[in-house]
Amino acid sequence: MISLPLLLCAPLLLSAGGGVEDVRPPEAEQPPAAEQLPAAESPPAAEPPPAAEERQAPNTTVRATRPARSASEVTLGREVLDAAPKSGAVDLLRLVPGLVASRHGGEGKAQQLFLRGFDALHGQDVELNVGGLPVNEVSHIHALGYADLNFIIPEVVRELRVTEGSYRASQGDFAVAGTVRLELGLDEPGVLLAGTLGQYGQRRLVAAVRPGEDAETFAAVELGEGKGFGPRRTFGRASLLAQAASTVGTGVGALRVRALAGSYTTRFDTPGVVREADLLSGKSSFFDAPFGGQGGSASRHQLLLGVELPRNGTGRTVLEVFGLLTDLRLRNNFTGYRVDARGDGLEQTHDARTLGARTEHRRLVQAFGKDVALELGLGARRDGATQTQRRYRELDGTFFEEEVDADFVQTDVWGYAEAQLALGRWRLLLGGRADALGVEVFDSLAFRDPRYSDGQGYSRSAFGVHLGAKAGLEFSLTERWRLFASYGDGFRSPQARSLAEGERAPFVSVRSAELGARRDGERVAAQLSLFGSHVEDDFFFDHTVGTTAFTGETVRAGLSAALQARPLPGVTAALSATVAHARVLETNTLLPYFAPLVARGDVGWNRTVSLVGLPVELTAGLGLTLIGPRPLPFDEYSRTVFLADALLGARLRNVGLRLEVENALDARWRDGEFVYGSRFDPEAPAGLLPTRHFTAGPPRTASLTLEVHL
Repeated sequence: MISLPLLLCAPLLLSAGGGVEDVRPPEAEQPPAAEQLPAAESPPAAEPPPAAEERQAPNTTVRATRPARSASEVTLGREVLDAAPKSGAVDLLRLVPGLVASRHGGEGKAQQLFLRGFDALHGQDVELNVGGLPVNEVSHIHALGYADLNFIIPEVVRELRVTEGSYRASQGDFAVAGTVRLELGLDEPGVLLAGTLGQYGQRRLVAAVRPGEDAETFAAVELGEGKGFGPRRTFGRASLLAQAASTVGTGVGALRVRALAGSYTTRFDTPGVVREADLLSGKSSFFDAPFGGQGGSASRHQLLLGVELPRNGTGRTVLEVFGLLTDLRLRNNFTGYRVDARGDGLEQTHDARTLGARTEHRRLVQAFGKDVALELGLGARRDGATQTQRRYRELDGTFFEEEVDADFVQTDVWGYAEAQLALGRWRLLLGGRADALGVEVFDSLAFRDPRYSDGQGYSRSAFGVHLGAKAGLEFSLTERWRLFASYGDGFRSPQARSLAEGERAPFVSVRSAELGARRDGERVAAQLSLFGSHVEDDFFFDHTVGTTAFTGETVRAGLSAALQARPLPGVTAALSATVAHARVLETNTLLPYFAPLVARGDVGWNRTVSLVGLPVELTAGLGLTLIGPRPLPFDEYSRTVFLADALLGARLRNVGLRLEVENALDARWRDGEFVYGSRFDPEAPAGLLPTRHFTAGPPRTASLTLEVHL
């Protein structure tokens, strides 16, 4: 038996933050003072740069986090994020307890996510948010809830806030397995210049500036490119993220304003999949790419404006408006020549526009002579997109069939309420959420259906409402130990093109429950939870063959544990493990692709020592990942994955050097494994029996980063 680590819990204190999740809770919601970390003091201007311990907390107003209201809520701060190599968004997501992030589609495609027994594909069951900006895209041509986080610059991610399950009223569309929100900020004031050179042609340049003492105000740009560790893995990208935050006035009359903007563009190749039989026979190598021309391009442009209004008594209100422009062009061929003798190449395009607004109000009210912490929220989001899907000939890339040419507009209007009542050592949480969805679709290729032979296309509209309840019960055993029971209704919206005229827009409804315990503290924080979910009308999408399998009722259950500790000065350890089970009720069979066992361990060490009279800050870190065998179609299982990442760093005053090694043990691992029928050789007989395919994970990769702080 492998001894699994117990999991990771939240740091107890954040620096000031803007946005809906980041406003100060009412005083009655503050955790005990003993749980709060002290604020770092600003050093005199004439002294040398602060030591590592002083830089860990930005010199801003320090406030406590909103207290957790379920056993599995965690916040991962900079100490955890810096404990292991993090070259991109995929490395950040892997820190979330129980979450598997696979990048089998290359460096520019959204990661495939697995969490709590759900195969969330590219985001359909995990809600992702960056500083208040939604990332999941509704009715996306490639995958429902498509969430591309590759625009993230890791250096400006201040923390990850995670709510696993759907137990909070603020959680919206796609928050089925959980919600992950990335908060942005830059640790040190001044200018950061960082250059990275690595194996396989990896080159990366980051420039960032924080003009003042507020960690939320910064601007950063990233330029990166690489040839990849095998054929057809070249990529190039550029990203800009900038945020400005300011407090106008003082005391209860202070006004907090914030603006977040960004632009991102990328071009990338994808290698496709390797047939296991071809690898065993010697026709293909482990890192091979059977077809050329796969890959694509993407861009994202975003803007958020937010304001926290002056306090009125014990309440406060946040208003935010946001806009997004995104596009994706993607070519892939997973099946070779199985469908068509000309090849099964498929090109998809998606060009989307999003406008939205939301408001949140929190205050203390009186009910039955008791204080009630009340949270109210309203919002609306309008998404419009143009999408196409065309078949191309594998020989020369020319198109020979158009399958989708559609436009849609999808509008979601929501409201929610959540109240918490304290009764001695007990706390009762009750809440609810309502989402109204309206969809309009115009499909110009519908004339191919004999029912619509006028050649003018087919338009239709649909409407539906989802109502969800939230409830929780908390009992304080001691000052630090608490027990929780939580319940929540989650949902995912439908694919717009699947709806018929006048249809009541269906929502996939998920009912989830959790029992758990947590310990909050400065030196040791821990949590343990037993969870379960029931999905009424579930389905899974097999993107390799482009089919959706409707499974009916499904259930998921599991156990999650986390531990965060600071056992020694300068040492941070964050450990997590999740065991899950997912099956179809009617047939009592396992759902394919979910991750039954995920364990993660991160240990970081940071210490300033004196070498020949000079203060040198030394850092070291180790990240370990274990993913157990995943069930595949036709009663097969994937292989176990074990990865080790390491880093070593040194900094003298304003200059730092860091060596990062990913997959330090050089494991030959499969990032994605699939079972389906294919035909890669057009001259071979059409043997269409299901066979195993895989995408290769990166081998050992070393990189060296030079940082200059000005």
